[in-house]
Amino acid sequence: MDYQNVIVEQRGAVTVLTLNRPERLNAWNNDMMYEMRDVVERANADPAVAAIVFTGAGRAYCSGADIGGWAQQIQGGEAPRGSATAGEDNWLAFLRRMPKPTIAAVNGVAVGVGVTHILPMDIRIASENARFGFSFVKMALVPELASSYFLPQLVGLGRAQEWCLTARMVEADEACRAGLVSEVVPSERLIDRAVELGEMIAQHAPAAVARVKRVLAMNATDADVQSVMLRENAQNGYARAEPDHKEAVAAFMEKRKPNFQR
Repeated sequence: MDYQNVIVEQRGAVTVLTLNRPERLNAWNNDMMYEMRDVVERANADPAVAAIVFTGAGRAYCSGADIGGWAQQIQGGEAPRGSATAGEDNWLAFLRRMPKPTIAAVNGVAVGVGVTHILPMDIRIASENARFGFSFVKMALVPELASSYFLPQLVGLGRAQEWCLTARMVEADEACRAGLVSEVVPSERLIDRAVELGEMIAQHAPAAVARVKRVLAMNATDADVQSVMLRENAQNGYARAEPDHKEAVAAFMEKRKPNFQR
């Protein structure tokens, strides 16, 4: 596929996807979303890929929805066709069914859907220049993409309420202290650090990584701890019957690196 709105680079076992509409501060539109999905699907189908990193070109990560591109639909009272929240296979459902971990490397401003679309990702890090804005109230809207669930889970209800109701911009250091991102790194180190995290993931058995990702995604939304434990037991039952587990045990006993199937 000839991409017009994203750039794709392979760095070892890590696919780096760069949102590439810098003249629009990487504003989210349908074409960019479809290209992002295509890159993610191709990476998940490639056994050489262990993780996918998302970042942005220029001084922004993603400035939110390209309102100009959807203005006619919005004024007509329609939900934007092909939006991130549309259909059963929306962005959230899409990411959750993909087995390979996703890492957001936020290089600059991330506002609206520019921040909510990274909340379901597995790891989020930021450069010192990153700033986050949950600015939906400014557009007379409410937070979308299940961010009214994910944001309180990550930063706590009180902080989520303050950020969403004031719509103020949140600096990288504050976002890190709150738990929105796990670390803040110098801008020139951002992609290298994200790739390092992806390469750490690549050291593990792909099937085990997919199972860990799956149980965390499913169980984080379930308040019934008995159901949580049953899902864990079921996944471990499958895992113990596979060669990867036997190889991991053998490697531990023999004090060597495991040689997992890929």
